[in-house]
Amino acid sequence: MLGPGAGAQPAINDFVGRERELERIVTLLLGPARLLTLIGSGGIGKTRLAAVVGHRLRKTQRVPVHWVRLARLTKGADAAAVEEEVVRSVVDGDFSGRSAWQALIDSLGRSDTVGRGGQTVLVMDNCEHVLDGAGAVISAMLDAVPGLTVLATSREAIGWIDEQLVQIPPLSHTQALALFRQRASLTGHIIGDDQVAVAEAICRHVHNHPLHIQLAAARLRYQPLSLILRDLNGEGADRRLRWSPGPRVGTEERHRGIGDVIAWSFDLCGPKERLLFERMSVFAAGYDINPDDTDSISALDVGADLEAIEAVCADTEADGLPSEEIEGLLERLVDRSLVLIHLGADVARYSLLESFRVFAKQRSSERADGEWARLSARHRRYYRDKVIEAGAGWASTREQQLLNWARAANANLRCAIDSSLAEPGQAVDGLEIATGLIALRIPFLQGSLRESRQLAERTLAATRAAGLGPLELQVSAMALIGWVSLCQGLPDDAERMLDECVRVCVADPGAQAAWRQDPTVDLGLPASVEFLWGSTLLLTHGDVRALTVLSRAREKFTAAADLGGATMSELFESLAAAFYGTAEQALDVTHRHLGTIGRSGPQWATSWAELARAIALTRHGDPDQAAAIGHKALTWQIGMRDQWGVVWAVHIRGWTLARMIVDQAAAPGGDSDSVENWAREIAWLSGAGTALREQIGVDLANLVPFAAETEKAIQIAQNALGEHAFDSAEREGRLVRPALEEAARLALGTLSLDRLPADHPARQDRPSPWQDLSAAEQHVAVLAAAGWTNAAIATRRGSSYRTVDTQVATVLHKLMISSRTEILPLLPADQRDRAVRESEKRPRR
Repeated sequence: MLGPGAGAQPAINDFVGRERELERIVTLLLGPARLLTLIGSGGIGKTRLAAVVGHRLRKTQRVPVHWVRLARLTKGADAAAVEEEVVRSVVDGDFSGRSAWQALIDSLGRSDTVGRGGQTVLVMDNCEHVLDGAGAVISAMLDAVPGLTVLATSREAIGWIDEQLVQIPPLSHTQALALFRQRASLTGHIIGDDQVAVAEAICRHVHNHPLHIQLAAARLRYQPLSLILRDLNGEGADRRLRWSPGPRVGTEERHRGIGDVIAWSFDLCGPKERLLFERMSVFAAGYDINPDDTDSISALDVGADLEAIEAVCADTEADGLPSEEIEGLLERLVDRSLVLIHLGADVARYSLLESFRVFAKQRSSERADGEWARLSARHRRYYRDKVIEAGAGWASTREQQLLNWARAANANLRCAIDSSLAEPGQAVDGLEIATGLIALRIPFLQGSLRESRQLAERTLAATRAAGLGPLELQVSAMALIGWVSLCQGLPDDAERMLDECVRVCVADPGAQAAWRQDPTVDLGLPASVEFLWGSTLLLTHGDVRALTVLSRAREKFTAAADLGGATMSELFESLAAAFYGTAEQALDVTHRHLGTIGRSGPQWATSWAELARAIALTRHGDPDQAAAIGHKALTWQIGMRDQWGVVWAVHIRGWTLARMIVDQAAAPGGDSDSVENWAREIAWLSGAGTALREQIGVDLANLVPFAAETEKAIQIAQNALGEHAFDSAEREGRLVRPALEEAARLALGTLSLDRLPADHPARQDRPSPWQDLSAAEQHVAVLAAAGWTNAAIATRRGSSYRTVDTQVATVLHKLMISSRTEILPLLPADQRDRAVRESEKRPRR
């Protein structure tokens, strides 16, 4: 049964994705929920999702569904106006002799042909602009009609006491691309495989919101893909708000353009809410994610915390934003789906989606009182001061807290750097931020070494060109740029920076010409330059005198009360001892360093001290102890997402295994099976390590000690395993994806290539246990992975319960797993899709 308003529902024949949300919403509607509200920002797809839910309920449950469109009511319409709209949409026929309200209640509470009352669903679409009136009418209807369930869509919660909220996320990356391709085809454009990357980038810039994707795809009538993407740069040249309106027929006026979508919510805000929303545009754009994409991105590394927003946005002007009001205003903007909130374990962060930021920035920039320049300066200086503070305090028990802050603030730190380059005379702020990020080791934890180095080089060049900044800061920047170049495996670039530093710091021409001859002589270089020199001797020249220079750097950093610099110098001193020192030096220095770091508490530095200790033990001590300490270090590196640390922990594991092979070969009656297993693991780790280095941009050939130890381990494994078998295993290791995650799991021993999905690239040269299953067992496996019980599978297949029990046990045995929940990841891709479809059909009772 449909009310007369049902004809206004959106079409559902081109609906894409949303299976997770659909299942949850239908389950809640068939349960005890009386008021279920779909909330989310404009264009997220709430209305269309409600339409598909209504269609399913009518088709599968025979539930009457009525549809009420509230968008045509004016802002702030009262309960009487809302009631009139509901009556117009629900009541079918003449109701003379009854009040409109009674006719409505009678219609919603209709019984079936034998007089039984059942469930009725009323969709109240677009409630956000009439919340008070809609809330009053909904509450009254729920009290009057026991079998009524209301499904509301709104950019803000209705506010009823027992309201059930479902936050609608953006589409997943896969769903967004599918929708873009579908909508592009309506304009006569087919998105070929060579255009997928550009289409995906467009979807990201419009934050995978269905309506925004439709509007972007409609631009193909006027622009090629590349120009549409150019319009979406998120900054001053962004043109999305100036795109011509979308379709005139079949869509709401408020949905004809991206600016219209946002303005609908913006116009519902009070003056202070609008002002804060505009000022929030000075922060970097944030993002929202679909649960299906959580493996590829962290939901917490985004946004600004309350402290930052108060520091940048609050003021004491009569019509401004007092600091004490900021939090409440933020919560109102979150409620209105204008601001995103990102909740961590102990902090809340806030951000604007890119389109919303463009909208807000445009309005803020139009103010005639220099508002935008003031905001930019506050934002830039706030993050500069925070980076300097973090750099001074990370070598302590606060390390994890400061690293977490820096990771979450990374986008805003980059935004502040860009701001400094755009403002004449402000580049020195950007240089302090860029060098502070390197000193904090953020390039190793997030982003890339290349990107961080380029930011430092750009801000240094701008600072020099403007004649700004103290010489000490410029020298420190050059030294840090040189160090990052070393870590990338680019020794020539590092050497050039080192030469430039010495030229600036050493006045005597004779000393300048001969400074490399004897590294044991102290030329009075700053600590940062000594650290670069010692690191160059270690990583490029394989020179044991690196120990002397790095020790000198440590002493100079300590004298300057720079604990972070002293800690890094001691770490590299420990690595130099492990690689090039005598056995006594290697074991003593790495033991001392690990003890020192352990007392100060920084866990990142501790895990690296453990890696240095593992190298020393591998070369001069007990390899079993080296393996244990390397395992512990890698576990911490993964938790902190240190890409560089994971790379070298994976390699060090291979070196340790090679030492075990050598020891086993020298022992009487050596264990050939263990040797073969260790050699194969070295091959896997060699391949995975190659994939990792390619992922983060590290050239192993120019990192002398790492390259030498890796080559030695490979040679030992090849001799033990045979060149052909080694190459095959190495190829398998190189195909693990995502490289960081699976390579680390290989090194930890928690990943077996036999347990990878049947169609995983790493399995191309080895048979899959999936192929060992009979056709019947494969069908049973898919149903079990979809959550069907053995009894339901037996009924579905017409088998006995005992037969299915045996088949499930056989499936687990052949797939080498112990639980039904482990089946799904092992299915080939087409069978995983089939399992998803079967999960929707499984019996609920």
